[in-house]
Amino acid sequence: SRAASARRLCALTLALLWAGTSAQAALGEACPGSGTHPCPYAAAQIIGQRAEGVLRFPEAVAVDAQGNVYVADQLSYVVEKFTDTGAFVGEWGSYGGGHGQFGPIGGIATDAASNVYVVDSSHNRIEKFDSNGGFLTAWGHQGGEIGEFNFGSSQDFTKPPGGGIAVAGSYVYVADSGNDRIERFNLSGGEPMAWGTHGSDLGQFSYPRGVAANETEVIVSDDDNHRIERFDPNGAFQAAVGTHGSGPGQFGFPYGVALDAAQNVYVADDINHRVVKLSPQLAFLGAWGGFGSKPGQLAFPRALASDPAGDTYVADTANDRIEVYDSSGDYLRTLGASARGPGQLTAPRGLAVDPAGRLLASDTVGNRIETFAAGSEAFAGQWTAAGGHAASFNTPAGIAVDPRGVLYVADIANARLVQLWGDGTFLSEIAGPAGIGGAQLSGAGSVAVASGPDETFLADTGHNRVLVYGPEGTLRARWGAGGGNGAAGSGPGEFDHPAAVAVEGNGTAYVADTANNRIVKLSAGGEVLSTWGSRGTVDGRFHTPNALALDATGNVYVLDSENNRVQVFDGDGHFLTKWGQRGSGFGFFSQPGAIAIGCNGSVYVADTNNNRIERFDLAASGGGCLAPGSWPPPLDVAPVLKVSLPRSSGILARRALALDVSCQRGCRVLVSATLAAIGRPRQVALSATARGLPAARAGHVRLRIGPIGLRILRRQLARHTAMRARVKILAAGPTGRRTTIFRTYPVRR
Repeated sequence: SRAASARRLCALTLALLWAGTSAQAALGEACPGSGTHPCPYAAAQIIGQRAEGVLRFPEAVAVDAQGNVYVADQLSYVVEKFTDTGAFVGEWGSYGGGHGQFGPIGGIATDAASNVYVVDSSHNRIEKFDSNGGFLTAWGHQGGEIGEFNFGSSQDFTKPPGGGIAVAGSYVYVADSGNDRIERFNLSGGEPMAWGTHGSDLGQFSYPRGVAANETEVIVSDDDNHRIERFDPNGAFQAAVGTHGSGPGQFGFPYGVALDAAQNVYVADDINHRVVKLSPQLAFLGAWGGFGSKPGQLAFPRALASDPAGDTYVADTANDRIEVYDSSGDYLRTLGASARGPGQLTAPRGLAVDPAGRLLASDTVGNRIETFAAGSEAFAGQWTAAGGHAASFNTPAGIAVDPRGVLYVADIANARLVQLWGDGTFLSEIAGPAGIGGAQLSGAGSVAVASGPDETFLADTGHNRVLVYGPEGTLRARWGAGGGNGAAGSGPGEFDHPAAVAVEGNGTAYVADTANNRIVKLSAGGEVLSTWGSRGTVDGRFHTPNALALDATGNVYVLDSENNRVQVFDGDGHFLTKWGQRGSGFGFFSQPGAIAIGCNGSVYVADTNNNRIERFDLAASGGGCLAPGSWPPPLDVAPVLKVSLPRSSGILARRALALDVSCQRGCRVLVSATLAAIGRPRQVALSATARGLPAARAGHVRLRIGPIGLRILRRQLARHTAMRARVKILAAGPTGRRTTIFRTYPVRR
């Protein structure tokens, strides 16, 4: 919301006054990561939310003895704390492998003292915190020995992290998914023991995901065997239930499990999109949910927890929320906000600013392009539909703006470059499965436009090359080793997974040669002009440079991703300044993925693993922006119309023919029509109507029947009712181009 944005901006302004600046003050830095240099920016702003109640594929939920709810998801890399009514309390954590940091989280649990235990799946460890997020201890690493883990983890939301955890009495139980076993520890991670092997016999496991426990039993969701198993606290097998299916006593990849105070068992039945309730003897008692996004419905639930009152909190993973039910399965309330909401982002990897200052961002996991208003950065809209061989985006990343009105989006998973008009209208595509334009793509995620030669440059990362297309979309050049044949290299004019390209108006190109940790400057013809950089952390060196931007004076801004900073150079590679370091505060980054410079000189950074954008206002301004809303110019094509007849009967009773007409990009229409009884030649003309139509919004058009025409039609019909309406619509678009369409409708009197 605008109010939330204002609060974040206010908080940032206070932060930039360095009222609480112990770290930077101790280092003598003017702002994070600037070193001995002056801070390059005067003010900053955050767009989007790192978490703060927003959920991104929640995979874990726990409730403590006081009723506080702890939630961890796959792609926010934090633990969020809520009250039982859903009020956000706080959060802790960030992306990384240090104390209090996480990758995707697979499980969470609490003990009697309200300490919180977290399965950091990507780092194969358990981290323990107090109830406010204070780090206490950690244990585990990757391996197959007792005390080691193999959880399995991914930042791909279609591949959820493994691992589950439960605490009962003085023991911590961990579902070691990849090692097909349960491990037990004391509350500090000591005294490890384990049970289970891979298989489908009783007491064996095939990728166990969830675990729940009390003083007398341990319940395990044996995921790939589609069953629930029960053991005593020492690992002795007691019982099992379940086969693959969707009926009573069946499961479809059961994930989380929970126990209530009465020892009833609750199962998150993932692909059946439901919660299954079992008795203490594992008999089927009922199920609820069902696929959907309405209150009480579920989509791929993967974790659950029971509170002291007997309510069940369910991680409704694909809907980005926690659903709460009573013990009978009646829906009570929802916790959390979806990262698919307006203005939210998940792993953004593309940014651009149009000539009027509007910000465009690729919500890469959300498969959409979001737009933010110039100046305020308030959410303005989104585009999810594209066109061509795929109807929508799939992992969109880099965005480029042609000042003449065209946008380009690197649509990675669809292996294509999408061409849009600046209002989001689909124009064409390049590459894709058919290799339109002359080449196929692999991981191409960065695009740039040179307005002088009217060429489009694409970093085809997986093929270790840069492609150059002409205005007609035909391939003009391949730059890279072997003439751009796909081979990697480190020599002059060769690349190794180039992640980004930026170009000057005259076609001079700069390439982030990512795996070679260098920047390569090329002439418009592809000749190497200069190269700078190597792997390192000092000024002028890089660790995985993955994005570039050029300002109005020709300076080059390099996003040094693994060093979590921006470095600035002149056009010949001389170091000028820098800022940023790893973290989650203001001016900090977590593996940032894109950078853009606005028409007013502000620098925007897609802070990818913090799921946000940071805007930095530099002391020097840019060349100025067009008036808000003045870009793009009207698309010079004929209007595209849609027409419908809401009611085909009662025409004479209403003395009018009513139509709904819409125009894709806005237009003015002149609508005329005639009516005649079926089998009668004489046509009765209706009163013509003219009106303007806003873009993509249906307008109501009413064509009246005059008194004389009404008498003629009634005589023609006599006792009959059927008539035919012939409609003509003339539409004129903003540029004057016209479209005429004709429609015929059967109607009744």
